[in-house]
Amino acid sequence: MDSLSRARRAHKILSTSGTHAYEAPGAGDQRGPCPGLNALANNGYINRNGITSPTQVITASKTIGIADDVSAVLAALCVIAGNGVTCSIGNSSGLGGYGLNKHNFFEGDTSYKSCDCKLCPTHPGCDNYHFNNKAWTTTYNAAQLNGGLFGIPTFKISAKQRYDECVANNTRCVFGPAQFIFHYGTPCLFAYIFPGDAGVASEAIENTWIGISYSGGQRVGKTGGEQIPDNWVPLQSPYTVPELAECILDLYTANPVALGANVGAGFVLSPSEQQLPSNPDVNDILCFIYAAIFSSAPTASLLAVARYLDPIFTVSPWFCPIFSTGR
Repeated sequence: MDSLSRARRAHKILSTSGTHAYEAPGAGDQRGPCPGLNALANNGYINRNGITSPTQVITASKTIGIADDVSAVLAALCVIAGNGVTCSIGNSSGLGGYGLNKHNFFEGDTSYKSCDCKLCPTHPGCDNYHFNNKAWTTTYNAAQLNGGLFGIPTFKISAKQRYDECVANNTRCVFGPAQFIFHYGTPCLFAYIFPGDAGVASEAIENTWIGISYSGGQRVGKTGGEQIPDNWVPLQSPYTVPELAECILDLYTANPVALGANVGAGFVLSPSEQQLPSNPDVNDILCFIYAAIFSSAPTASLLAVARYLDPIFTVSPWFCPIFSTGR
């Protein structure tokens, strides 16, 4: 690399020093199931206490290579999880609404790095957001079949395996539309956003973002250890909603699964209107995401959510059916 190329790359490196130096969260600071948001808080790109706002989520997301449209979707999720003004990236705080940790609200079963709520009970509630090595081992083992990389080929394997593990072992396994979005959307974050412009989803990169280290040859997760890698350059072509939909479609169609939940003696399918068509395309995925987000939204937040989502999903070329907000 010549001196000019090095200078250009250095200009694009996202700061992890000064006001953006990593700091572990303090007592009372909120952290939750999304390692990306946790890292943004730990590096000061959103409020370090974990209470953020839709506007701040948009600004911070764009700094790590996420396009305006995906940033708007994340802002809509903040509106739903919060009180319309602020939201907690972790537990309900009294300031930020329900928070992202609320089970089967945004956090759900089949996580790649955390335990299913039913399988890791605490008093009260459950530990559904800290690093769980047993859960992560499924994806780690799949990566060993793909050159040790945590790209889409790895997640095509582990997405199906984590689903199967939930259905087989979790008597309260739920895999509905909201869980579908996060189950198939999360690998796109790991495979494309975390590697940044370098484009290599290495174990070292994933470990830094997720907060994983090794001790005595064993993987351990450091509570509050998520951080942006030093000398990291975000995607220079920001990641868009159509690209996200293409990624989700690629993952899902590799090993299609049914939506439903374990109820009583077995797995009960969701109603047909909550299932994807047998041969979905990108448009189907986009409209499914749009409908699923609205279905999770409290009535009071529908108008605010529509302001973020309708300009993306209901216009050309997608023309998703507009969700009625009572306007």
